[in-house]
Amino acid sequence: MKAVQMIRAGGAESLGVVEIPEPEIHDDEVLVLVQAAGVNPVDTKIRAGTFPRFHPVLPATLGRDISGTIIRSGSEVSEFRTGEEVFGMLDYDRGSYAELAAASPREIARKPFGINHLEAAALPVAALTAWQALFEHGRLRKSQRVLIHGAGGGVGHYAVQFAAWCGAEVLATCAGSDVDFVGSLGAGRPIDYQSERFEEIATGMDLVLDLIGGEIRQRSWSTLKSRGILVSTLPNPKPDGRADVSGREVVVYSSPAQLDVIGRLVADGRVKVHLDRIFLFTEAQKAHDHLEREHSRGKTVLRFP
Repeated sequence: MKAVQMIRAGGAESLGVVEIPEPEIHDDEVLVLVQAAGVNPVDTKIRAGTFPRFHPVLPATLGRDISGTIIRSGSEVSEFRTGEEVFGMLDYDRGSYAELAAASPREIARKPFGINHLEAAALPVAALTAWQALFEHGRLRKSQRVLIHGAGGGVGHYAVQFAAWCGAEVLATCAGSDVDFVGSLGAGRPIDYQSERFEEIATGMDLVLDLIGGEIRQRSWSTLKSRGILVSTLPNPKPDGRADVSGREVVVYSSPAQLDVIGRLVADGRVKVHLDRIFLFTEAQKAHDHLEREHSRGKTVLRFP
């Protein structure tokens, strides 16, 4: 079978399309015919060798987001049947940039009717990150105020919609070109970070979702009310000179139950998947270049023949 593998740590040119053996599945796993795979910023960091949580044994197939059809099931799998369409987030060492991928039931959920494979593959990593950041770490509830940074991107555009869906008041920073887009997702006050200082607009926040880090994170602490929470996808979110607020790091994990809920929200039209760019899976180099060099709105996805 064909797969896109990382040959060495480095730039996008370190990815190559190669022939590799079909993955062997254990009795408690399924084999998925991949129809689409999401591309995430973390993939580019793993490829570059700058992601601290995972350094693959090379050569390695990259990718975690997957959508496809089960073509074989292990003898101990009772949750899924051959022929079912599924989507999910694979463990780091499996790889979704391939024609076939092994998965366990804890990594996948049934793909709802009404969602195509491209949309389904755009969900798991980014949507689960947004969901867990808002509702598990941030404990967001109806009528609370939340500030979401990077609202036009993969995680951000889901976070805005989830927060609006739960009844929160949403303020969200984005590029000027994304203001209308972010407003259409449910942000009551999109903030153009290129022309506005968000800390002068966002005050008394119950929650800040930090997807940027650096100076943006440091300026965000002042926007929180007492007992407010800053949740970050980046390490060590520690309050800057305030003892009455807290910081938490979200490390996304696979949750079929959460994928079921998210999938239903998309199928029902309450959450929209915005596909920024779609590439053939053999064009993974171009997909990585796009994420690293161009402004992305929503999600980038690889499609398979």
